[in-house]
Amino acid sequence: MLWLTRWFGVTGSDSERNLAREKSDIEEIVKTTLLVQANAAAQQHRPLARGTHAKGICARAQFEVLDGTAGRDPGLAARLAKGIFSKPVVYPAVVRVGEC
Repeated sequence: MLWLTRWFGVTGSDSERNLAREKSDIEEIVKTTLLVQANAAAQQHRPLARGTHAKGICARAQFEVLDGTAGRDPGLAARLAKGIFSKPVVYPAVVRVGEC
C-alpha cells in the first residue's frame, strides 16, 4: 500500500522527503484555498471570512442535560454521567448555524 501513498506524495521515512517540493505544494494549497474562499464570498455577496466555514448566524439558546438515570440500567447511567452530563441541568449556550 506504500506505493499508493507515495503516489500522493506521502513518504515512508524522512529520508525520502523532498523538502523543496513540500514547500511548493504547501504554497499551492494555500493559494488555491484562498482563491476558493474569495470566489465563495463573491458568489454569496459577503466579505471574505475565516477558513472554509464562515461563521453563520448565532443565537442564544439553552442546552439541557436530561436525567440519565430515568428508565435506564444503573450501569449504563453511571457510564453516561460524566462531566457536564453528571446531573440534570440547563446551561446557557450560544448556537452557531453553519451555512454550506
